[in-house]
Amino acid sequence: MRVDVLHLIYSALASSRKAAPRPELRPLPQWGRRIHSGEKPEAILIPLPRRGGEGRVRGPYDAEDTLMKVLDQESRVVRPIVGMITIGQSPRSDVVPDMVEILGPGVEIRERGALDGLSPREIAALAPASDDDLLVTRLADGSSVFVAKRHMVARVQALIDELETFGVTMTALLCTGAFPRFRSRRPFVEPQEILLGLLRGLSWEGRLGILTPSLRHVPQTEARWRSVGFDPVVVPLSPYQEEDPAALHGACIALREGQAGLVVMDCIGFRRKTRDTLQRELGVPVLVANLLVARVVAELCGL
Repeated sequence: MRVDVLHLIYSALASSRKAAPRPELRPLPQWGRRIHSGEKPEAILIPLPRRGGEGRVRGPYDAEDTLMKVLDQESRVVRPIVGMITIGQSPRSDVVPDMVEILGPGVEIRERGALDGLSPREIAALAPASDDDLLVTRLADGSSVFVAKRHMVARVQALIDELETFGVTMTALLCTGAFPRFRSRRPFVEPQEILLGLLRGLSWEGRLGILTPSLRHVPQTEARWRSVGFDPVVVPLSPYQEEDPAALHGACIALREGQAGLVVMDCIGFRRKTRDTLQRELGVPVLVANLLVARVVAELCGL
């Protein structure tokens, strides 16, 4: 970017001074290095197309002052840092790349996982009991695992604290489950609350279709959506087995028979390509949680 800026400004300077040849572009000595006189910055060293090369920029109307301002502004640009917390293990190479496509290169991502660094035995100790709210998540090797929500709350809170200490601009949770209120000093994005707020602002013909990650999830998912005022048709489909054409076709049939007029893919692991297939087969809007979160984060970052 700096080279492009320099070329543009050199071109402008060369056109305004027809007699002055365009100099060879050289790296700036210590970008933004100022020459100090006491406590007050006096000048900045930059290569100039006059006076034989490197010179001191002075004067508010000097053409080269433009270059100094551009460099100063560029040095102050700070990329937003977005923390992303998964219930499983990071990195989430299955969904974060799709989110980055929306966020663009101007955002730095810091991923953390509630199961990072745990052994298989330690992970097994977090399994849900029969009366637990359960979550399914992805491990670093691509496999999936069930964990009890009650074991995850404190772990997620610790990761929020860690990322905020690091200096993130905001943090997004990569899970659509309903959680107790987390403590945060910076903006914290919860997918379940984003989905709920959006759905309350929409109307559609038919029932709310919900894809939930497993058959074990169906009772608790149905209860959760009924508790917030919806009449859902809940259909199981694992986001970690969504490549199975038979399973995807069966989910489409169940949603169609349940008269779903809008579908929510109620797990962060569901991806864009599955949404595209469902939308094509059902002919109704389908919401992907991770893409929706990415769009909210982009807006919060001013992108």
